[in-house]
Amino acid sequence: MAPLQPGYTECGDFMGDDPCQPGQYCADATLSYCEPGCTSDVNCASNQECVKEYREQVGTCLNICTSCEYD
Repeated sequence: MAPLQPGYTECGDFMGDDPCQPGQYCADATLSYCEPGCTSDVNCASNQECVKEYREQVGTCLNICTSCEYD
């Protein structure tokens, strides 16, 4: 099997299962079920990062600000 594009993640215990798309995570590998959100940056597109609220397991993929200045 060819490597997946950035943001796409494996989901399923069987050959031929569709991967989760960017902005989704694998909620149930047995049923190959993807849900909106992210558990890490791996679930996001290459220009995004996974942002989670304090103590939350699932977050949201947000665009990375490349023009922001940080002090």
